[in-house]
Amino acid sequence: MAKFKALIKFKGTKEKKTFEKDEEFEMTVKRSDEVQKNIKEKYGIDEVMERLDGPDNDADNKSGDKSEEDGDK
Repeated sequence: MAKFKALIKFKGTKEKKTFEKDEEFEMTVKRSDEVQKNIKEKYGIDEVMERLDGPDNDADNKSGDKSEEDGDK
């Protein structure tokens, strides 16, 4: 499971839950892709959630990680 944060309020039908804006939750990457795709097709909204861990945030944190690594040397 990966960690995500809702960017808007949306309903997860399979989860039988409404995700509130700024709510953090866990979901599989496969399911998150499915939710994003369905909402984009139905409502035209590009981003519903952002990943808090993993590949998407690694790019954002590379400069911060490098500084930490340099400090450890």
